[in-house]
Amino acid sequence: MNVIIDNKQIPLEIMSTPNAISTGMMGRDSIEGGMLFLFPGVAERSFWMKDCLISLDIIFIINNKVTKVHRNCPPCHVNKCESYYGVADKVLEVPSGEYSIKSGDVLDFIH
Repeated sequence: MNVIIDNKQIPLEIMSTPNAISTGMMGRDSIEGGMLFLFPGVAERSFWMKDCLISLDIIFIINNKVTKVHRNCPPCHVNKCESYYGVADKVLEVPSGEYSIKSGDVLDFIH
């Protein structure tokens, strides 16, 4: 799957299984494009940066509309990491500062 951001087609890794969702970017020092977390319905979601190696922007989405953006979320290497909350049926993680996504944007996902 891809998404159009800043008039560019960005490749996405899809995280839809419980294991993939809980692991996410842990232990990884790069990602080409972004990582899309898919959930079965709209609910409050919580993400953290435990054992991540790069800073990320965490984008909460309902029906392809951005509802909240947490920018420049830093890696965390302690047991008590900050959590980033939002209501969503999808959450997109991208490297910090790579794209100009803001609340209210409607994202075009391409299968």
